[in-house]
Amino acid sequence: MSRFPSHVSIIGTVTIALGAFWLSFTALQDLALRSHVPPSQAWVWPLIVDGLVVVATVAVVALREHRWYAWSLLAAGATLSLACNMLHATYAGELPVAVRILVASVPPLCLLAVTHLTVLLTRRDTSASVAAGDGPVVVEMQTVKPAPLITTLPTATKEVADLGASFRASRAAS
Repeated sequence: MSRFPSHVSIIGTVTIALGAFWLSFTALQDLALRSHVPPSQAWVWPLIVDGLVVVATVAVVALREHRWYAWSLLAAGATLSLACNMLHATYAGELPVAVRILVASVPPLCLLAVTHLTVLLTRRDTSASVAAGDGPVVVEMQTVKPAPLITTLPTATKEVADLGASFRASRAAS
């Protein structure tokens, strides 16, 4: 069987991905600039937005557990990228405050989300290496008997009245 179709498909995919990234990068960088992100930092904003899509896509493939989180990040990142590209096309001049707030809030939210994704991926690596038998796992369980709680109450000479019964009796009388 010829590998020609596979090679053409891979080359086509890479070409389309590079073109899409370039156009999205240009639009998102301009959106960041118009949201008052300094020019020396505006180029990072599109990397954060579209980078989230790339990282989440790889995580969807790599994770066996918690794939829902990677899928959620992928959907959120793709939606964010698409929405911001549409906002860029919609507004020619000054951006509304809500858009500038969105642009300002994206980096810390992405940092939080990607950090958690990294934790999930690194835990996957350690659990996979243990499951693969890279080394023996010794777990020592030690039973700890809690110290007795020393509280002594003086013995009541009289029984405590049932307050519920007295309440019910007073309600029945009225």
